[in-house]
Amino acid sequence: MRVELLCTGDELVTGLITDTNSAWLEARLFDLGVKVERVTLVGDVRPDITQALLEAASRADVVVVSGGLGPTSDDFTLECAAAAAGVPLEEDARVLGWLRERYAARGAPINPSALRMARIPRGAEPVRNPEGSAPLVALTLGRCRLFFLPGVPREFRALSDGVVLPRIQAELASRPGRVFRSFRLLRTVGIPESELDLAVAPLAPLHPRVVFGFRTHAPENHLKLMAEALSQGEADAALAGAEADSRRVLGARVFGADSEEYVPVLLGLLRRAGATLATAESCTGGLIAQRITEIAGASDVFVGGAVVYAEKMKSAWVGVPPEVLARHSAVSAQTALAMAEGVRAACGATYGLSVTGYAGPGGGTPEDPVGTVYCGLAAPGLPTRVDRLSLSGDRGRVRLFAASHSLEMLRQHLLTVAARS
Repeated sequence: MRVELLCTGDELVTGLITDTNSAWLEARLFDLGVKVERVTLVGDVRPDITQALLEAASRADVVVVSGGLGPTSDDFTLECAAAAAGVPLEEDARVLGWLRERYAARGAPINPSALRMARIPRGAEPVRNPEGSAPLVALTLGRCRLFFLPGVPREFRALSDGVVLPRIQAELASRPGRVFRSFRLLRTVGIPESELDLAVAPLAPLHPRVVFGFRTHAPENHLKLMAEALSQGEADAALAGAEADSRRVLGARVFGADSEEYVPVLLGLLRRAGATLATAESCTGGLIAQRITEIAGASDVFVGGAVVYAEKMKSAWVGVPPEVLARHSAVSAQTALAMAEGVRAACGATYGLSVTGYAGPGGGTPEDPVGTVYCGLAAPGLPTRVDRLSLSGDRGRVRLFAASHSLEMLRQHLLTVAARS
């Protein structure tokens, strides 16, 4: 099955917003065994949208279109769909009823602009939107089925999950000679994409039914495994073999699979160890603490963190001796060590993490240029570990990879402790 995505809107082609709908739907379709063939972005130009619809419909079995279904004058995707199909727009009584119910529930009178959303191409199928006003509209062009969805991510995802994906799955199941697929996404940190490719390259000839692919989602790199066979059992077995070999080669650099996220995995290790964590951050400005506290329930293992940006705060809040700062500077292995040990002691935590460095674009010294970061890990019964990093890229990238490295120091330590116990 060939599936394409078509996203409309000037805001997408001018960089005002990012197209997050396509990435989300691509991942959901991949879980069904469908790899999206093409994603097209089109601005708010009627002839361009009409032509894009005709071209996509001539190539694909299914086209998912997002954007341009609302009540304003620049929402004319369905006009273009009607033009592509050679049919008029007509007011649909079902959609009109849904709109009136929605506005009545909000205690607001329906306005003329809202009535635009009730006009759909003749012969199209509307589906009620559980999260908004504009309906999903399904339309057939030749052999292609097109699904028109609102661009608002909440509405797009609800209609995709409730309508589009189940229909695609049903179509796949009904096709004769169906190829069965099984998938796994192995998530890694601490290994560049090129090295990840080299590490698993010898495995590909050993698993001819499995496609090895790669995806970068900084600071992570992901290995995509897709097995194909004439039965689901064969596909599952082929995938299991490739996954086992990949895990053996990559070892502890694999932190999770599929939808598992890094921080919840780390928090799980802390819980199983009965341990707690505190952080002292300088150049990352609280990024580590922010990532941790995004996860509900983090308070059972995360004690707290201090953003100790100025030198005096490094001394006042986490106990870095002034003489260490005077002798070695705020960006040094000695300061990172004192920060990690100081925040651990101040918070009474099992572990202390610290980060200090030059994120740029200014600062730095000949010995420690911009991009130099020191990360510290204070643990019970062991000498405090300090890693020196030389990171490239802009300020945001340096901060992101510094925070990631610090957390990974802790995860690898927890894995080692768990293996010994």
